[in-house]
Amino acid sequence: MKKWIGTITTLILLQPIFAQAFLVESTYIKQPGGQYAKMTKVTCDTASSGDCQSLCLNATACQRPEPYCRNCAGTTSPLLRQLFTEISRVYAISREVNDRKDLVRFLGTEKYVMLDLKSVFNYYSPVGGDAFTKELRFFCGETGENTLLAVKLDEVHQPVALSYVLCRNNVGQTSAFEVQPRQPGFGQRPLSAPLIFKMN
Repeated sequence: MKKWIGTITTLILLQPIFAQAFLVESTYIKQPGGQYAKMTKVTCDTASSGDCQSLCLNATACQRPEPYCRNCAGTTSPLLRQLFTEISRVYAISREVNDRKDLVRFLGTEKYVMLDLKSVFNYYSPVGGDAFTKELRFFCGETGENTLLAVKLDEVHQPVALSYVLCRNNVGQTSAFEVQPRQPGFGQRPLSAPLIFKMN
């Protein structure tokens, strides 16, 4: 029994260490002037310190301001409409990112915004609502509430592509997945009723 309690205590004490192995979050930071800025925050442990070092020359943590997203506040972006209303029907995971080099390069050099369950850009469903939660769980399972959608912006800061789905796994670190548009089924289904053309 003492061994069991010792093991549980050790796991509890080590949990914060494992929980920050490589963690990507999107949050708001209060600026000195009082305004809030949206930031992508990356936390690294010893094993992933090279990733943070590549991102911001700091081995433990990075913060990067997310740029202004043109046409995100409103209903003019067809991409955002798809992401907030039918992401699981339109996109599928193509592969898990095992080597984080491409993800780290993306986070460090591309223009992007992170969308989450409580995104201010969701004009299509209730913030934090069941419908969008269910869509995110399609990709990230029970941790769907912590999902981040990394959306690439073009040169004028308009959303152009869903680049990554970022899930938080059961030990609290970020797992990244590349996505691709779902392909329609191959072949044609025969029509159930004949077409009759009348030429005059």
